[in-house]
Amino acid sequence: MINVILLNKLTKSSLKGDVKAFLDLLDALRPYLDIPQVNSALYSVVYQLAMNSLIDVSDYCRKCGGKCCSSGNPVPVFPFDYEEMKLRMPNLELKKQGEFYLLPRPCPYQDGWKCKIHNFKPYACLSFPFSTEDEQKEVIDNYAKGVPSFKVPDYCIAGKKVKEVVDEVAREMERSLGRTPSPLELLEELVKRFGGEKRK
Repeated sequence: MINVILLNKLTKSSLKGDVKAFLDLLDALRPYLDIPQVNSALYSVVYQLAMNSLIDVSDYCRKCGGKCCSSGNPVPVFPFDYEEMKLRMPNLELKKQGEFYLLPRPCPYQDGWKCKIHNFKPYACLSFPFSTEDEQKEVIDNYAKGVPSFKVPDYCIAGKKVKEVVDEVAREMERSLGRTPSPLELLEELVKRFGGEKRK
């Protein structure tokens, strides 16, 4: 039986750039790797990890102004996110809806294009745009094989740049290997190429 909370925590750690957490996530999902949607989800984590931790997109985010934080529906906050936020901000009060807490938009922690709680931002924020269900549900549901063609909102120029870069690395690897790289192989290549470059 899959421990969904553990998977979410491993995914969140992966999205923060923790490669060991990604390996643990891969290990936990190994029995399910023959399910196309599982592979699609793992690729989405690789793309998002590249955006969050490997490829410097700060100039693109600055130019955009942080539209992902300023408009849209409230951001769902998992209980484990809320606990972490509450430790750092004891006066935090968020509305609860079902099992989630809700962070309003525009986000009260947005400062221009930057996030005042960047080091402990919620899982849903770390997931945008490659690992969020709203953006990728259709891609994941219709995935069959290969590296998925992820959707990125038109306004997210940082995401478009990351998609362009990671797609190119995946194509180069496919030519070199004679097959589609696995999510782990793609991540290893991205770490090799961009490991020294950090998002500001």
